[in-house]
Amino acid sequence: MKRMLSILLAGLLLFSAVACTLHPVAQIPDTDPVEVPVEGQPDETLTEAPADPEPAADPVDIKPIEDPPIQPGESLDEPIDLTDPVEPINVPMEEGKPVTGYGDFSNLLSAAILSGTRNQNLSPISVYLALAMVAEGAEGDTQAELLKLLGCKNLNELRNICGVMLKTLSIDTEGSVLDMHNSLWMADNIGGQPVSFHPEYLSTLAETYRSEANVVAFGTESAAKQIADWINKHTRGKISVQPDAMNFDPSTLAVLINTIYLKDGWSERFLPESTHTDTFHAPDGDIEARYMSRFDRNSFVRFGDGWMAYRVYLNSVGYVTFVLPDEGISLEKLLGSPDAIDKLLHQGFDKKYDVSLEIPKFKFQDKMDLTNVLAALGLDLSFSPAADFSGMSDTPCCIDSVIQESYIGVDENGVEAAAYTMVQMRTTAFMPQQLERIDFHLTRPFFYAIESQDGTVLFIGTVTNPGMGE
Repeated sequence: MKRMLSILLAGLLLFSAVACTLHPVAQIPDTDPVEVPVEGQPDETLTEAPADPEPAADPVDIKPIEDPPIQPGESLDEPIDLTDPVEPINVPMEEGKPVTGYGDFSNLLSAAILSGTRNQNLSPISVYLALAMVAEGAEGDTQAELLKLLGCKNLNELRNICGVMLKTLSIDTEGSVLDMHNSLWMADNIGGQPVSFHPEYLSTLAETYRSEANVVAFGTESAAKQIADWINKHTRGKISVQPDAMNFDPSTLAVLINTIYLKDGWSERFLPESTHTDTFHAPDGDIEARYMSRFDRNSFVRFGDGWMAYRVYLNSVGYVTFVLPDEGISLEKLLGSPDAIDKLLHQGFDKKYDVSLEIPKFKFQDKMDLTNVLAALGLDLSFSPAADFSGMSDTPCCIDSVIQESYIGVDENGVEAAAYTMVQMRTTAFMPQQLERIDFHLTRPFFYAIESQDGTVLFIGTVTNPGMGE
């Protein structure tokens, strides 16, 4: 069990970095974090542990990465926008091989997103938790396609997986933090017509997902600022979200957000005086980089077809797996399918070496629109007006967009990473307003006019004796 939990954490650190006490406008009663009851045994994909690491040196105090937060767009390359996805989208598991639990979902999403041609940072667990909260409000075929993508047979299984995640993947010690938060932002009305959310849905989000709930007026500066502040707070300022980016259309019914924040130090330190400048062979040509270095004795290196991998352990969270393609093998060639991602993380053979380790320092911020990617992975109905989210609200709605923004920084002190995933739900029809009834029965002489769409009168007249209409 512990081995797979650490594997999950390795996935978090390799692909990404979603990281509260905002005063909500309206809070669900009794929504303080609670211990999540888990029926039966946790999903095996979450609970195995890694092989015992090499004995670590005494942990050292972590110094914060002193650089200020990277502003949007201030990264080593341009943030990816998949509104018009790069072709082809890497779709999925082999035919007949269904997604089972979070591990398969992580491989599937990572294979669809990671191209190997530019800096990218993804938090699969953040996407998983955000979509799970959406699935809780789905019914019928809409629920079925969400559960299929999330690798669960039913909502109870999904709640078990997410409950274990939120309960066990939480660390807050001196120098080590792994912190996740969920929130639901609800419209109080659409077009002047009041809307409501089902108590059962709100209760499930509060109890299982530890989500807070807030009622806001979408399209207002106040709502935009509250949401931006909430994200900035729970990503510890590593992602700079401006209120303008949270200015949702007034037809928005709900926004669901997951944040994750991670910070941990290396179990064996990199000495700053050993950091040096050397060449990095980038796809567009050689560049200079600052390399952290150390010497590890009697350590396992893992080998696969065209690559080798090495784990660098952290104080509390787990480890970072670094995968290096063989000379002449492009990273792009190693990626491209869920099975390929799984092999890089979990397969190959180990051999012990004395390891001269050099890792370039890096940090960047990434932002991506996952809407088309998730649709290509099977969420057709969820994004369409035919979606059924009646378990959330009686107001017809569908998923409008899924956005993730993230940050990762690696230096001598350790790893710091953060991300948020945001799902916007839009209305697909307005609720009919209940008004006082009136009868309009043409039982006496009346006037009529037949007009075109632009108001041009085509026929006009009066009826004083309709006869039998024959």
